[in-house]
Amino acid sequence: MPTDQANPKVLMYIVCVIGLIFAIVMVILFFNAAPARSNIEEHRASSEDAACMECHKDGDEKSPIMPHLNLGRCNLCHGLAKEPR
Repeated sequence: MPTDQANPKVLMYIVCVIGLIFAIVMVILFFNAAPARSNIEEHRASSEDAACMECHKDGDEKSPIMPHLNLGRCNLCHGLAKEPR
């Protein structure tokens, strides 16, 4: 029979494991939520963040405005689409 001291420890271990699993799933979902860059010549030519900011900071008729703050590494979340356009 478990003691009164063991029950809070077991509960804390269970909560920590569930929290860790939840955190890992959230990180995976966060990095998979970003849309891929379209596979056009401009995106294939340069993978530098400054090139992304030139077109997407203010946007124009061809490129959408970046809907989030500049995080510094565009290619970390936004991979290149597999199909060329």
